[in-house]
Amino acid sequence: MKLTFEEKKLLYTYGCADLELTRKRLYEVAGLTVDPDLNRLVFNFVRKLEDESLHLERWYDQMYYFVRAEMECYAGMQKLAQDIENNEDWGPEMFKEGEDDEHTDAV
Repeated sequence: MKLTFEEKKLLYTYGCADLELTRKRLYEVAGLTVDPDLNRLVFNFVRKLEDESLHLERWYDQMYYFVRAEMECYAGMQKLAQDIENNEDWGPEMFKEGEDDEHTDAV
């Protein structure tokens, strides 16, 4: 089962290790959502989770923890990128070639 990034965000935000509770939560989220595009996304994702041919009841909990770990890693990398962008000392001039040596690390 392939998940889009938006579906992974939904699962990370509203999901839990229990498949039935996740479906129930997502139906409630869809009922509260006023944006038609987001509503369609949530309903389509719930229908994907209800697909009997995937046998999700066997491996959903493993998928949930994998997606959770992936999204936490993504959030950490996003925070690191923001820290690097906000750091005034960091930039292309940080790595300058000197006359004596090939590469000088100015850190």
